[in-house]
Amino acid sequence: MKGALTAVASFENLSQAEVARSLLAAEGIAAVIRDQPLASLLPAVVLANGGLTLLVPKDQVDLAREVLANPNPPEGPPGGSLSDP
Repeated sequence: MKGALTAVASFENLSQAEVARSLLAAEGIAAVIRDQPLASLLPAVVLANGGLTLLVPKDQVDLAREVLANPNPPEGPPGGSLSDP
């Protein structure tokens, strides 16, 4: 990932940040979680510092914010729900 990165969201824990990064990746937007290694080892320190920040290339900020604001629900299996026989 080249160029300037811009913050698009912050999260209290690594799981939330990884879900958001996955949503962006599904839309072809490269993203980085700032302080990810620290969050794995010392999550309380990351939270005390304001949480984890999701960064994207400057030219994709608007699209990234749109994706995060309106995530598409996952599609179920064809023909019905998981509980159908």
